[in-house]
Amino acid sequence: MTSNNNIRFPELTVSGSPKTMGQQIGEHFRSQIIELSELVLDRFNKSAAKPISWVQAESVAMGSFNRVSEYFLSALEELSGTAAAAGVPVERLMVLNARNMLGETSDGCTSIMVSAEKSDTGSGFAGQNWDNDPAMAPLSAVITRKGDDKAQFTSWMQPGTVAYMGFNSAGIGICMNAMNGPADPAGIPWYFFVRAILESNSTSDAVHVLETAPRSLTANAAMITSEGPLDIEITPDAIESIKSDSQGFLVHTNHCTHPSFTSHNVEFEDRIYGQSFDRIDRGGEILSNHLNDGLVSLDAAKALLSDHDGFPTSICRHPNDDPQTGWQRSVISIIVEPDKKRMHVSNGNPCENAYETYDAG
Repeated sequence: MTSNNNIRFPELTVSGSPKTMGQQIGEHFRSQIIELSELVLDRFNKSAAKPISWVQAESVAMGSFNRVSEYFLSALEELSGTAAAAGVPVERLMVLNARNMLGETSDGCTSIMVSAEKSDTGSGFAGQNWDNDPAMAPLSAVITRKGDDKAQFTSWMQPGTVAYMGFNSAGIGICMNAMNGPADPAGIPWYFFVRAILESNSTSDAVHVLETAPRSLTANAAMITSEGPLDIEITPDAIESIKSDSQGFLVHTNHCTHPSFTSHNVEFEDRIYGQSFDRIDRGGEILSNHLNDGLVSLDAAKALLSDHDGFPTSICRHPNDDPQTGWQRSVISIIVEPDKKRMHVSNGNPCENAYETYDAG
């Protein structure tokens, strides 16, 4: 195994109106966005249970425009600005943002959330491995948005995506997990909810967005807030919150854990990714075993995210012989510390690559 020498992702800070920020992103990352707009469907089909055509993909994307404009108009204005500046059809960028709605795929992640009281740094943090497509790594960046009248936020993402894992100036950090469960094609793509969470000025505002806008799929928001860890499982029909126990930390993987949703683990059993039940148990065990005077360190989090127990579908995932998902890996590992306005990201598997620190621009 060799480490990745190009360890730091490109960085950009944008500001102004949504359209202006979109134009800045489109101009700066034009070549990456063009490549993403051409590559996204091919990469989706690589892990899809049923491959689809561009006509089908763009039909799904077009169906999202009216719903997104009703609830998240500013994000759509940014997306339009990005598309125009990069010289790609906005429908292609909507495919990028709606790719979770195109059909069933095999995506996995392991997330952790640790309260400030249980962190040895004195500030809460959340982290995860992004087990996905290694072709996305060279097309990714860290972007800080300073939008008008909204919380500033920093996110690791593919340019042309409206938001991904990151943190904001209001003390909210978000990681996430794909989950097994129902979907609704009339709902709004998940990344627009992530964007709304990161633009929220309070936890209650973030939760309100999840409660009121129509949701397209089942997913998990692994959040760290000023009030502590907050894990929110969402489906098209309901959302449920899971708070940490007396240990002050949470681990989440790729199955439903709230009692209201556990029936999905039977009904949608075939969509549960890679030893999800084993990984959530293993994560809790590692954190418990790494406590120092009852506190969790960033090094303990990194040890968890580098763990290979249960290979090949371990927390730290490497390419293997599985015909469906063996080409995937832990593309990045990320730990967000919103109170400190920074995050740590490895470019590649965390067992092989150092975490680089990114501060809000």
